[in-house]
Amino acid sequence: MKNVTLFFIVTLISISTFSQPSDNPPSNKTVIRLTILNENGDILMKKTDYGWMTIATFHTQRQNINEVIDSLSNLYGITIAKPYLRGVFTYKYTFKASADIRQVYEAKYINGDLESVKGNHNLMWLPKEEAIEKLKETVPSLGEMTQQTLDFPNAIWGGSFLLSRDKDDKLNSQMTESFHPLGDNQYEIQSESSLIKKTLEKYMEGSSYNKPEMLESAFTENATLYLTGKDGFKIYTPKEYVAFFKNGEKGEFNGRNAKVLAIEVMKDIATAKVEISIPKREMIYVDLFLLKKFEDGWKIISKTATRTDNN
Repeated sequence: MKNVTLFFIVTLISISTFSQPSDNPPSNKTVIRLTILNENGDILMKKTDYGWMTIATFHTQRQNINEVIDSLSNLYGITIAKPYLRGVFTYKYTFKASADIRQVYEAKYINGDLESVKGNHNLMWLPKEEAIEKLKETVPSLGEMTQQTLDFPNAIWGGSFLLSRDKDDKLNSQMTESFHPLGDNQYEIQSESSLIKKTLEKYMEGSSYNKPEMLESAFTENATLYLTGKDGFKIYTPKEYVAFFKNGEKGEFNGRNAKVLAIEVMKDIATAKVEISIPKREMIYVDLFLLKKFEDGWKIISKTATRTDNN
């Protein structure tokens, strides 16, 4: 299959109307939604009459899954790598009798002239957080499924939703079955180290792209940060640390390159080491973290840092 430097995640959303009366029960449908992430982590979004969505198609033709996804990517001038199933979700409705299936796939983009079809299909690249918010504005379940499969790609997820319409014909959703891994060993694949890395990525992206909410979400509220600054060695709160980035343009890269050097897990606590390099200022730091596992995931409870370059 075709490649492009992007991530495809197939979520599946069906915006349906009332079924017409019939002697036969209504047929359930399968929808395949493809979410594409470029090398910057942006998601390919399409403006529809209902709002912003990731690209999708009904599985109605005499095709296997790969053929369906190939047809969908070809429609947008894209070539992709082998797709991977990330989620299978069920939709029930208050306004029709059928129950539909939503599948989520993931694949990488390799090449394709997306620009030539962009205008005709109302396509746009959006940062992950902004894309998920727009998906939730269209229908909450679409954003929730996309976020779950993006944040935890090493498991195949299941879940169920009930969709309804308000007086303005806007779609709303309620989760009726929580997200859960499909298969006995699926969640074990998502190791504690990879979950810790997700927390560290919030810290790294938040501090490198001036995203204060994301950065603060990596810490517990009462975390302690032991850092050396202009006023010497001090203890900072997460809010005080986040304030260092308040003057930067939100979402704009500020020159901090970050990478995880090491993670060590001991049951519900862990240590981690992250390197921060700032080439323009010829500076390299190593951050040391202490993390704790809570009911809502891993959080940083303490941090310190030291400068390691020769300057």
